[in-house]
Amino acid sequence: MIDMKVVRAILLVINVLAALALLLTTLGGVVAPSSNIWPSLLAFGYLPALALNVLFVIVWLLMKRWQFLVSAVAIAVRWSFVGLVLQVGGTSRVPDRAEHPQMVTLMTYNVHLFNGRDDDRGRSDTNALRFLDLVRSERPDILCMQEYAAPRRVGITDSLELLGYNHYYGSHTAKNGVPYGTVVFSQLPITYVKRIDGEKLMVELHRDGQRLRVVCLHMDSYRFDNADHEEIARMRRGEVNDSTSLRTIGKVKETILSHEREWTTTISPVVNDCKIPLVVAGDMNDVPTSWLHARLRERLTDTYCDCGSGLSITYDASYPAVRIDNVFRSEGLRTLSYRRIRTDISDHYPVMVALEFEQ
Repeated sequence: MIDMKVVRAILLVINVLAALALLLTTLGGVVAPSSNIWPSLLAFGYLPALALNVLFVIVWLLMKRWQFLVSAVAIAVRWSFVGLVLQVGGTSRVPDRAEHPQMVTLMTYNVHLFNGRDDDRGRSDTNALRFLDLVRSERPDILCMQEYAAPRRVGITDSLELLGYNHYYGSHTAKNGVPYGTVVFSQLPITYVKRIDGEKLMVELHRDGQRLRVVCLHMDSYRFDNADHEEIARMRRGEVNDSTSLRTIGKVKETILSHEREWTTTISPVVNDCKIPLVVAGDMNDVPTSWLHARLRERLTDTYCDCGSGLSITYDASYPAVRIDNVFRSEGLRTLSYRRIRTDISDHYPVMVALEFEQ
């Protein structure tokens, strides 16, 4: 016969550990990675920890036990983090331009060389054509792309020009003038360009006398290979190998430290010195509860928090599935809509936002 007191005691111990884990995952936005890397690593576990604590609240309530307060208090203490990973009732429909003449639409997309979710280079031409169809359908004023390179048999730059994207710059430029790497294509005139570094680009655009700066960036990636993805799958099953697991975790640690250096040396000066409406868009390669996101949110607003809905996962080609592609806006702009578009053109999903200059 099962002793329910013993079962409840075991559940309570696990519940307390889960609540502590939830609280610890939120330290990633506070503690600089260079001071202590562990809070930043734990930040990746916020969403699973939150889900586990919600489950404990439900279980205890069904059992009509006071212990539901353990997880309920932990969730309440860090309630402000919930909105970073889950939103309800957002707005995805781009409004009518006639009603919002000061509106600017922007899409950010890590196109992954058009190799698709499975990194199949043989499908890059087909995916590039599908991408052009997507742009033709959505018609954003500004395209911010990462890991962009024109396929050999598809004149994608010329095709985008025909669609009205006559202004474009890249963090790199080929001898024939074609941009690659981190790239901005725009239907709006670009009057100023600054290549921040090899993966970051800032442009200034004009719309009806209004000035707007856009920073398109691709933060340092984790450079996972097949062995790393296999190791992550094993770790999910609880199979930890000292040497291979440490190798994969080491890549994560180095990338997180690199993000701190990138913020301090290249991004922070651009963001903090900007005196006009500013948008920062791109592949952050970091989770919403990270130290990097916390620094951006000190100055800017995450448009997902304005108008997003659901989890809005933008990268689920490996574990954990996360929202790492973002659009941030400054004061002087307001968000009219936010949408994550599902497509397998890349291993990322594009994000489309509509912004409006505040009067």
